[in-house]
Amino acid sequence: MPSNDPFVAHQQAVVAACAQHEQAYRQNLDYRRCIPFVIHTTNYFVKFGDSWCFTSEAMMQKEFAIVAEGDPNAPRVPVVYHVFQHEHLTYAIIEFVETVQVSEDIFVHKVAAAILWLRRPAWHIIFKNKHAPLLFTGAMALERFLNKAVSMLQRREPGLAKISIAGEPLVLTQSDMDHSNFAVDATGRPIIFDFGQIGWLPESLANFTLLGTSSFAADVSVHVFGDGLDSVAASSNLASMCAVRVCLGMGSRANLGLDKDGNPAT
Repeated sequence: MPSNDPFVAHQQAVVAACAQHEQAYRQNLDYRRCIPFVIHTTNYFVKFGDSWCFTSEAMMQKEFAIVAEGDPNAPRVPVVYHVFQHEHLTYAIIEFVETVQVSEDIFVHKVAAAILWLRRPAWHIIFKNKHAPLLFTGAMALERFLNKAVSMLQRREPGLAKISIAGEPLVLTQSDMDHSNFAVDATGRPIIFDFGQIGWLPESLANFTLLGTSSFAADVSVHVFGDGLDSVAASSNLASMCAVRVCLGMGSRANLGLDKDGNPAT
């Protein structure tokens, strides 16, 4: 039975174009699995990746685009028109959005507005290689894991405080605060491009994303937290997380000998 989806007829061409792109550029350090693609004189953007991880990212962006479209205060999220799988890869045909160059000061303000929208009431950079070593069963399990690292560090830093996140609210955040994951469209609306690392996190981890990861994220945090910045930055959780990040990056046992509940593995 023929499909009513007009993009189905272009799947083979998309796969071929992406394969050519991968063969030509995959050795580059800044290589990304995305290409511009034209269908009947209309520009689109194609992203692709391993199905085990990229399928959920594409579907998340698709849902966010629907929510953002109906909210005048939302950042712009490019529409995902078509998602399909071929062999071990998933492909997404996405709206091509024209962007404009703005000053860095304005750009930071726009990104802050997008982050604030996301933060309305796991992956994270604190982990080695940016991926949690265990599929934690909840915030308490994650708290136990982080405090296992804190207890190791307290041998030489006795003043380091235990981390407390189990009772915190969860906030939606972009854990990958890279400049390239945001832009501004011709109307001045901020754009979010990458949804691979957007998810719900305890508030302290979300705050650490902004205050403990990069100078760009720190600039954005000034506009996210406003007058409350100093009190957020003074949290003992953030100081301990900075130390834990270094500890986890240097350690050879990613799971610290714990299970997914944060208890000693048997």
